[in-house]
Amino acid sequence: MLDCSCQRSVRAVRAAPTLRTCASAGREGITMASNCPDTFDLFGDPFGSETDPGHMQKEVSHVSHVSHPSNDGASSRDTSEKSGVPRCPIGHEESAVNDDNAPEPVGEPKRPSFITHLTRTQYGPPGLHYHGQRQPRGEGDPEPFDVWVCSPIECLAATHDERGDNHGLLLRFKPPYGAWREWAMPQRLLKGSGEEMRGELLDMGVRINPDAHRWLTKWLAQAAPKSEVIAATRVGWHQLEGGRVFVMPRRSIAAGTLGSQITFQSEHAGQGDYATAGTLDGWRSRIGALCSGNPLLVLAVSAALAGPLLYLTHRQTAGIHLVGDSSNGKTTALEVAASVWGSPEFKRTWRATGNGLEGIAAALSDTALVLDEIGEADGREVGATVYALGNGTGKARASRTGNARRPHRWRIAVLSSGEHTLAAHMSEAGKRPKAGQMVRLLDIPAKRQHGAFDDLHHLPDGRAFADHLKTEVTRHYGHLGPAFIEHLVVEGRDLAGEVDRFAQLDGFTTTNPLQGRAAKVLALIGLAGELAIEYGLVGWQEGEAMGAAIDAFQAWSAGQGGVRTEHEQILASVRGFIERHGDARFSSAFADPLQSPTVYNRAGWWRDDAEGRTYLFSGDGLGEALRGFDLKRGTEALETAGWLVERESDKRSIRIWISGSRRRVYAIRPVEGEEEAAA
Repeated sequence: MLDCSCQRSVRAVRAAPTLRTCASAGREGITMASNCPDTFDLFGDPFGSETDPGHMQKEVSHVSHVSHPSNDGASSRDTSEKSGVPRCPIGHEESAVNDDNAPEPVGEPKRPSFITHLTRTQYGPPGLHYHGQRQPRGEGDPEPFDVWVCSPIECLAATHDERGDNHGLLLRFKPPYGAWREWAMPQRLLKGSGEEMRGELLDMGVRINPDAHRWLTKWLAQAAPKSEVIAATRVGWHQLEGGRVFVMPRRSIAAGTLGSQITFQSEHAGQGDYATAGTLDGWRSRIGALCSGNPLLVLAVSAALAGPLLYLTHRQTAGIHLVGDSSNGKTTALEVAASVWGSPEFKRTWRATGNGLEGIAAALSDTALVLDEIGEADGREVGATVYALGNGTGKARASRTGNARRPHRWRIAVLSSGEHTLAAHMSEAGKRPKAGQMVRLLDIPAKRQHGAFDDLHHLPDGRAFADHLKTEVTRHYGHLGPAFIEHLVVEGRDLAGEVDRFAQLDGFTTTNPLQGRAAKVLALIGLAGELAIEYGLVGWQEGEAMGAAIDAFQAWSAGQGGVRTEHEQILASVRGFIERHGDARFSSAFADPLQSPTVYNRAGWWRDDAEGRTYLFSGDGLGEALRGFDLKRGTEALETAGWLVERESDKRSIRIWISGSRRRVYAIRPVEGEEEAAA
């Protein structure tokens, strides 16, 4: 078990919905509690509010709006003439209450300006208002006018990423139903008419006056908040000066208050991937406890938790593929793993394009990608997809102007399932599986005592057990992953060293380099599960997660018979070609062609000597025998194995006389059992 000398805790870093950070007149970063209720009538008083005489005089703050040259744009002024109260630069929350549905009187605003009113006033319903003035025809005084723009909204801070790009605005707004919400909006959404921006706000419940949407764009374009926040454009780990922070769409997890310095920014405000329901205690008692005694379930949950460890252990990916018969419970294992981070919809299927999976992987970086039924993937593309997921970098693409876009990047744990192995699925599509693909997505047999399960606990059979878990994961989800990260942000141990140490356990012992890579992947997954046990999050017994990882490694090794390297695959391919075609597509190099039978689709010749038979492959024949490997890589492997018995000084081929003409051939004599010994 890992050593741990003390218990660690982490504070929530995002302020509660009723708190905000304001900046004004020499006082920045002051946190104030709003008195506004969580729900209110957009066109009337707050629901369920009580009259508070102390708030009958409404306080407002506003921002001067540039409507003619003499005004200063985006400057903060207080029209209430009260001193000592810090104001937000764009819109100030107020909570005047009224129990007779009458408008709340407020002072005459400075014109032109924007003001956010949180209750109905003489100027209209609660929300952002534009108070302007227009010059009438003739020589009369300017006439005031007031426009309701949208439901209550304010701008908390300016945002930009660590490179000074991707500028945006951190917005806070109150839908008619529900609590205050936040969105870091990229400023690029203000281009053109701003339709995309308005669409996102409308999706999140903001009501917008269709006749005044230009005022909303103008208000956002001229917002100049004094506070700044780093904009994270991807989920996952980010390194700040004060330490590491894990950014999620609705929260940033860090030690102390470090998380308040960074927020997630996206063009799409709706982020349902990391939804929550129930409680962590409910998950631990109703789901986690049932995983105990079931190595595949423990392995699946540990794999889902391995995503945040990739960055801390300097790795790019960890992937396993559960292989078993239909309806044996492997999909249930995936749904349990998906509950670590979100709802059952967190589980995807392989039925997607490679580009689509790249986008999903980037959106789930440093967490887990759960993919069900590999049989739905295109066998011709799945190998390239596995490579891409493992490498953590998407395709390079050009923008409309021809400039290179930044490719998607990610670190992710992949958990997959299917009735066939990756190699079998690729082979059915005529693709040769490669060793690199096999160790990026390890085939783990999902055949246990009761389908994919061993211990049914209080349930009568495997079907009832699976159905029970499927029900529970719809009630408790989305808590374990963030709770795990809360411990990792203050974890001080060398976790990369811990992976190396666990990979030396007896159950992972191997001398094969590729098997060694697989052992480290499963040791990492086992470490994630053991840390969750140590942190008291899952309710398993100490050593149970690492035991499940060792069982998986041994089952994988037995099923694979040892993963073949490219070198071994080349030798096996050439030997197999000779065994299939040695008599039909080869003939003696010294035979009289007039006396010899015709050879169709010739691959080469042969000659016998005291050492045995040597096959003289033509270039095309050897290329066919290598089954996709190029000649340079193939002849290098053949020479290393001692199968290339003759060569010229600067080439791996020779020129010999055959049937009256000089031909360039590759002289190959297989060594008995060489590739099997290497495997």
